[in-house]
Amino acid sequence: MPLTASSKTGDRSFPVKFPLFVLLGHSFLCEEKRKEIIASLEKEYGASLAVSIRRAGEIPLAQWMTEARTLPFLVPAQVFSIRDADQFSKSDWNAWQEYFESPHPQSLFIFEASSFEKNPAVVEKAAQAKQVFFLKPKAESMVARFIQEKLRRAAKKIGPETQRLLESWVGESFLFLDSILDQLILHTGARSEISPADLEILDEKWAQLEGDDLLRALGERNAARALAALNDLLEANFRDFPSVSGLLHWQLRRLWEAKKCETQGLGERDIAAKLRLSPVRSQYFFRELKRFSLEELERILEGLFELDWQLKTGNAEGRYEIERWLISGIS
Repeated sequence: MPLTASSKTGDRSFPVKFPLFVLLGHSFLCEEKRKEIIASLEKEYGASLAVSIRRAGEIPLAQWMTEARTLPFLVPAQVFSIRDADQFSKSDWNAWQEYFESPHPQSLFIFEASSFEKNPAVVEKAAQAKQVFFLKPKAESMVARFIQEKLRRAAKKIGPETQRLLESWVGESFLFLDSILDQLILHTGARSEISPADLEILDEKWAQLEGDDLLRALGERNAARALAALNDLLEANFRDFPSVSGLLHWQLRRLWEAKKCETQGLGERDIAAKLRLSPVRSQYFFRELKRFSLEELERILEGLFELDWQLKTGNAEGRYEIERWLISGIS
């Protein structure tokens, strides 16, 4: 992305039209775009920049303003990337508007968010400078990039056959994929390559865990029974909330995949073969499948995606959030 335009205010100059970029979309896509922007800025400045990445609310707003007006030594400029910028309050946005009326000449900002209900004034200014990016995933290429980048950081490799199988599991859900990759990395230990056998072991592990009572209670819209089943599941898994979330995601996604297959005209035998269901498991699976509509499963999964993200980022403590998701799925 070329950043060749410049803007001046008195003796102040920026290598861009406005010292703010806004990234709207999935967090992984925002992260990728952020890297691209910072690399382009460093090319423009001809040197490495000081980069700070935080979430909205992580530090007082006044501290950001102070840091923005204080340039570290030995760097030509600094970049502040702020995630979850949609969490800023109205007074926060007023403060940002005041700051950007007279910004520091060597401080640039990147605001990241899934979306804004209404664009704040500073976001509109960034839009006028063509520095607002709406990031939508191209499913196949983005999932592949996510896998390769995550495994590269963990010094792991994955073959084409294994990667295709993994992609067929997760569809376009980056959060579910992230959870699976974490478990595969842990499972393989010192071994560098992930094989199809590793996926089969993970599949069997999830199949052996108990979650049937919870799914049945969800399908029956029985809140009391669902909460009791959730408690049993958490106790059986030593209150490991991320693992329980991953198990539920796996089970619900298989139901969703089966429901999609039904809309395409596939019968139970073909669906069972596609999902690799055992004959014993198939009878129970299709009985539970009848309790849900495709729209209900999509709504429940969407809530679970958000819960999974909150658990991974430390924005949720565990039981209360899972119970709230469960009740919302029943209502």
